[in-house]
Amino acid sequence: MPETEIGYHEDPKNSNGIIRARTTKQIRSWHITRSQKTLEKLHEEMGRNPFPGNYILFDEKKVYIGEASNIYDRLKTHYTNPEDKIKNWDSALVISDGRPATQSDFNDTVVRQAIEFHLIRLLKANKYRVVCQGRHLTLNAMQRNMVGSLIEELNYFLLKKNLITKALEEEGLEEVFGDELKKLLAERGKKVQEWTVYEAIVDGQKAYIRPGSLKQKGWQITFRDRFLNSLEKGEGYLIVSRDGVLLVPLGEVRKLITDKNAYQQNTIDVYVIFTADKTTIAYKNNLIDATGYKLRR
Repeated sequence: MPETEIGYHEDPKNSNGIIRARTTKQIRSWHITRSQKTLEKLHEEMGRNPFPGNYILFDEKKVYIGEASNIYDRLKTHYTNPEDKIKNWDSALVISDGRPATQSDFNDTVVRQAIEFHLIRLLKANKYRVVCQGRHLTLNAMQRNMVGSLIEELNYFLLKKNLITKALEEEGLEEVFGDELKKLLAERGKKVQEWTVYEAIVDGQKAYIRPGSLKQKGWQITFRDRFLNSLEKGEGYLIVSRDGVLLVPLGEVRKLITDKNAYQQNTIDVYVIFTADKTTIAYKNNLIDATGYKLRR
């Protein structure tokens, strides 16, 4: 969002440990330290009315993202009876439009859950360890318009807060992360024996998980070291964790490399090209149609 279209202001931390920030559009936030005193002061500022919104609990780079129809009550529960997964959180960011439930756009549960799902994916993309799960929701036309506007503003807001360094990629080509990837594989009858960030064992074979980096030619996948060795042997899978997610046998990718001397190099780059009706993988002037290897269409 161009900065000329929106303004941002942040107050210094006050004596109660609260940092207020806002945009010149809808977003209002309170960044609070974990203390009973601060929580009660937040409650006072909200006028002791039910305020709906979203929140992020921080434990350094570990975060928990949630939503509530009454932010104060939900944060009080996290304070007095924290979940084991984020037991030692030390601060919370409350996000709303600064209006009580009777007037707030955040009073719609579906809107809050859609914002929650976006924040989970956004913070994962910015290398936070996210210890909660959301779900993709079906929105009606009014909700889509409302959520789209809030997400665009929220991305700008979090960049200004220096909590993220990048927004998500173009809609439809966003990176898909671990839990969702494993769910997609299971839906296709694939069995996962091992799983790390960039490698897995799927149906007893090595699988290399790569989101690619966007270049002019497409999403670049770089083969090196044992990844390159597996390509040369045509053993295992390439999982491209974008769009509908590709699960491509390396034996198919190897068909692109007709020059056997290419394997004498330290790296080989291929490019994944997503279009509305087709997905291809390219190496120099060679192409293969990878549409049939998409896990989700």
